[in-house]
Amino acid sequence: MDSIPQELIDAIIDNVIQSSLPSCSLVTSRWQRKSQQRVFGTITFSSEGKVKRWCTDVPQDLDGISSYVRHVKVVDIRSWTEPALLGRMLGSLSSLTALSMYKIKIPNEFPGHISRGEFGEGITTLDLRSLFCGLPTLTSMILSLPNLKELRVGGRETIAKAPLPTHSVAPKRGPLDLLKLYGPSHRMGEALAEFRLTSRHLSLDVVIKNVGRLLSLSSEMVVELTLRGA
Repeated sequence: MDSIPQELIDAIIDNVIQSSLPSCSLVTSRWQRKSQQRVFGTITFSSEGKVKRWCTDVPQDLDGISSYVRHVKVVDIRSWTEPALLGRMLGSLSSLTALSMYKIKIPNEFPGHISRGEFGEGITTLDLRSLFCGLPTLTSMILSLPNLKELRVGGRETIAKAPLPTHSVAPKRGPLDLLKLYGPSHRMGEALAEFRLTSRHLSLDVVIKNVGRLLSLSSEMVVELTLRGA
């Protein structure tokens, strides 16, 4: 086993089915790290209790399990007894690049964690569906991520009655690589247009008349445009 190059071991583990990875991590110490990186590459939290257990039970070190996580999915958490838990959990993940949130409550203080630099600098991909929060909270969260490249927003319109946030200065950021709005998300489109967020690839499956400004802002840089439900 010691004579096998590490690159070959890594290639073997890359092709092992997910259910066999825990066994692979027990073969030798040279198999353990790569196996655990795949096991914990994407993790899902479906309750506040699971988020809390992660914060209390998993060591937050720069070279341990928490550093293996690249993609987090948070699903079906309609309320929080400890709103700060969400920010604490994400702040423990030093290698996080993708965040997906489906049918969860976004605490009002959540964007503050990002703006204070507690997490979010490495996040390049954000997928939001059917969230429970006000439009100012949702927009602030999106605009606070400094290196965001791909944004998908859709699902049931849970922010329709919230007013558009006000802001006097447009954020200093370049265009996104991808912006996809689908389902009844036209107010999100209006808010993003208000802050002059643009994208090279636009995919809009909403009422087009309500996102006309978003189209006009991005018109000079769009290289691909997909329209549905016009």
